[in-house]
Formats: sequence, structure tokens, C-alpha cells
Amino acid sequence: MQHSNRRRFLPILYKLLISNLALVIIPIIVIGCYAYISSARSVEEHTRNNLEVAVSQIQSNVEYRVGEIIRSSDEIYQDQGLSTLLSGYYLDWEKYQVTTQYVMPRLESATNLPKSKIKLSLYLHAPTISEFYYNETEQSLIAGERQYEILHTSRIVDKAWYQNLRIGYDEMKWQQIENDAEYGYISLLRHAINYETFQSIGLIRASVKLKDIFEDVDFNQLGEGTKLFVLDQDEQLLYSSSPGGSLPYTAEELNESRDYLKISKPIHNIPVQIVALVPNASFKDNSQKVRNVTIIICAISILVMTLVSFIMARMFSSRLSKLVVSLEAFKEGELQRRIQYTGNDEFAIIAESFNEMASTTEQLIDEVYTSKLEKKEAELQILHSKINPHFLYNTFSSISRMAKLGEIDKLHEMIRALAKFYRLTLNKGEMLIQVEKELHIVRTYLDIQNIKYAERIHYQLEAEPETLGLETVKFILQPFVENVLEHAWYDDEIKIHIKVKKQAEHVHIEVHDNGLGMKQEIIDAIFTEGAGGIGYGIRNVDQRIKLHYGKDYGVSIRSEVGTGTVVTIVFPIKSPPSRQE
Repeated sequence: MQHSNRRRFLPILYKLLISNLALVIIPIIVIGCYAYISSARSVEEHTRNNLEVAVSQIQSNVEYRVGEIIRSSDEIYQDQGLSTLLSGYYLDWEKYQVTTQYVMPRLESATNLPKSKIKLSLYLHAPTISEFYYNETEQSLIAGERQYEILHTSRIVDKAWYQNLRIGYDEMKWQQIENDAEYGYISLLRHAINYETFQSIGLIRASVKLKDIFEDVDFNQLGEGTKLFVLDQDEQLLYSSSPGGSLPYTAEELNESRDYLKISKPIHNIPVQIVALVPNASFKDNSQKVRNVTIIICAISILVMTLVSFIMARMFSSRLSKLVVSLEAFKEGELQRRIQYTGNDEFAIIAESFNEMASTTEQLIDEVYTSKLEKKEAELQILHSKINPHFLYNTFSSISRMAKLGEIDKLHEMIRALAKFYRLTLNKGEMLIQVEKELHIVRTYLDIQNIKYAERIHYQLEAEPETLGLETVKFILQPFVENVLEHAWYDDEIKIHIKVKKQAEHVHIEVHDNGLGMKQEIIDAIFTEGAGGIGYGIRNVDQRIKLHYGKDYGVSIRSEVGTGTVVTIVFPIKSPPSRQE
């Protein structure tokens, strides 16, 4: 084949392969990226939820410990009998008896109530009860022992923390006072109340080491590298999961940091919050596993689809090449060329149709030279036969374009329609055909064109039932439909309406379109001999009908510019007698 007149020749194998790979690789990459992002987010969300649950569990455990200490102070705060004893006035010997037999046992009971070791201090405004206290050493403060004491508020009345203490009689407050911060304590402060006068008779102080509140917390459940901190209401560090630990950032920097995921939970009844810092690297480890699996799956999918695409493209290319080579040779006048093809698919039907068409064409050309009397009919038969290769060549151009675009489904659909078209048009070499088959031919032709023009052709075929079995000259509708598509189409869509009806002893076939229309001068030129290429196909149909049925029959056209055209084909119902060819 010669391709010198083409700008650049690119085999259809490469076009099919490139288009198929583009249609395969791009979706795989897009789906892979989407799957990776979705999976990574899902893993991160799952990990975050697990951490939220773990921190919430820690929060619940700590709140339970805090609740124990509050309940311990309630033993003193809510004991009305003890309140009455603490509000009375006693002689010296009575003070000792009240202190040792009533007050101290209640304080001891309240001290032993919580699991945490607490120091319970009762400060009294009136010195009605004797003081009782231990001499604290640095070692005892560090160890954090269970103990209780009775003191007078005169010891603390001048201290700043006491003077600034603002709590109602029914309120409590957690605060680090005196040496609490130095030795890792925090104190619960609340009034002791006289329930008869509802006046304060003193101050209850329950001190507990922070480590005792958090000693049962399993920090390892948050994951490796996770740090846990306890911050006060001013976001100052009170406690760290690691000895001597400190916040890696200030509170403001921590909110903007990308190194850690921050999870914070407030502790009810105490103005502190638990802050867990989870390294973002722990999320990336899981995300990297998802990414690696996604890449492997996508790579395998691309390799498999590339191999499948190559095999399919090579198969289509080799079969189309045989057809194109034979068509090119036929176009150049090598009428003896035949397609050598073995198979049982649509390509086999096309090859068989082409071979029969070529044989018919070659035979008709030979007959032209054997009889001048049949020259006109032979010429018309040749022209009729050449409609097929002309149409086939154009159709294969469309097939090539679809293959280039990778439209495999449309490509398969067009090849099936093309095979059906040629199966209908062969008609065992006969020039006459039933009206029903002629309608099938034009319907198949329109279906092929609709694939080419993306369903923008709207057509309707109507026929009276009694006309379907009648005979007509073969291939009389397709040229008119082709003429509409090539010359009348001016809008985005085109409508074609074909009607077959019986009038008296005649059959009328009308082809309506809403196309551009044409002037009367053009209509006159179509039916004028020697008018060149104008209306050649229409004139061909008219001449073939007249040749078979006589000069009283044939084609008429009426048209209006901008409105459309109506073509009417008339022939007799009675079939003509058989003729010697």
C-alpha cells in the first residue's frame, strides 16, 4: 500500500494499543489513588477512634479516683452529728474525750475510704477541740502517707491562699496550696458547716498525690511514643506520664503542630484536663502499608491489562489490515483480489461479502464488453455494486477512528451492523427484493450511521402490512438517506421519516427529512442527463426503476429551502416478468 499522500501513517495496532492503555491505566490510577486516600483516611479515623476510646477510659478511671476523694470529704462535710460536736463548747477533760472518741474515729474512717492515700486536715475556727497533728518530714511528704489532723484556722488565716479562697458553703475547689506543687500534691478545699446555723465552722482539706490518682492508668494502651499530660485550667503542667516529662510545645504551638495528634479530655469535678499526644508517625506507618499494597495491586492490574490490550489490538489490527489491503487493491482496479480469511466472526462475513461483491463486479464488467444491448443495465449493475465498496470504505474509516479513540464497544457494534448490512444486500445476486428486506437494509444503514454520528439521527419507518411482501428494485432507499446525511443536514440533529403505502395498483415510498431543503433549479439539474456529479445516486435509482418497470414510474422530489425535502418513489404492485440477463 502507498501512504505517501498521507501526512503520517500510524498503524492501527499502535492506535488501539495507545487508546486501550489510556482507557485502562488512567482509571486504574484514579481508582488506586482514590482507594489509597479512602483507606488511609479510614485507617487514620479508626486509629483516632481507638485513641479516643482509650483516653475516655483513662478519663473514667481518673474521675472515679477523684470521686473517691470527694466522697471521703463528704464523710466529714455531710456528718451532722460531727458538725454538732465541732460546734460545741467543752471543758478541758471533755475536749479530750470528744476528740479521741468521736472526732478522730470519723476522720480516720474518712481517710481510709478512698483507694488513694490522702491526708485529711480539718481546720476549725473556734478552739473548742484540741489540735492533733503529725510532724511532717520531707520523706513522709515524698512517700505520701495516709493521715489526718485537726488544726485551728489561726495557723492559716494570714496565708495568701486562704485569704483569696472564694467558695460558697456548698462548693468545693481543687487547688495546689502551700507545698503541694513542690511534692506533687493537689488539695480539695471545702467548708465544714454548722447545719443549725448554716455557718462555716472550719475548712476541710483533702490532699492527695497526683501520681496516686493516675497510678492505675495504662499509658501503653495509647501506643508507642504516646505521651500523656495533666494540665490545670491555666494549661500549666501538673503531671506527666514519664518522670521529669515536659510539654514538647507550648499550648498554642501544640494546637498548630503537625508532629502530634492532640486528644484532650476534661476531668469532671476537678479543673484539670488530660492531654494525650500521639505521634503522627504512627498513622503514617499504617498509611504506608496501605499505599504499598495499593501500588502493587495497581501495577499488577496495569501489567495484566496491558497484555490483554496488546493481544486484542494485535488481533483487530491483523484482521483489519487484511480487509484494508484488499479494499485498497480493489480501489486501484485489481478486481481479481480476494480476501483470504478463516474464522467464524463478523470479519469472516465481511470478507465473504467482499469476495462475492468483487466477483460480481468483475463479472458485470466482463459482461459490458460482451453485449452492447445490455450495456446500460450492466453499467447500472456495476454502479449499484460499487455502492457497497464506497460505503464499506467510508465505514472502515469510521471504524479506524473509533479504534483510535478506544471505543471498543461502538467498534464491535458497528462491525456487527456492517456484517448484517452486507448479508441483507447480497440477496443471492438478485436485483429484486421484498419491501420488508429493503426496509431492513436502510434500517441497518441508519444504525451504522447513528453509531458514527453519536445517535443524532432520529428516524421512523412506517409500512402498511400488505406492502411488506411486495417486490421492489434492490437498494433504492439508501442513496436518498445518504443524500440527506451528506447534503441536507444543517442542525445538530436530523429527522428522517420513511413511509410505505399502497395506492390503487401502485406502491408509494416517501422519504421525508427536516433538512436544509433545495431550490427547484437543483431538483431540475438532478434529473438532467450530463449534469455531472449532481444527484448521481438519485438519478441512478430513478433509471433503475424505469428500466425494470417502465417510464411511467420512478422518482419525484419536492422541496422547500429551510423546511425539508420529500422524495417519492413509485412502482407497480405487480412484479415484472422475469428477464434474461
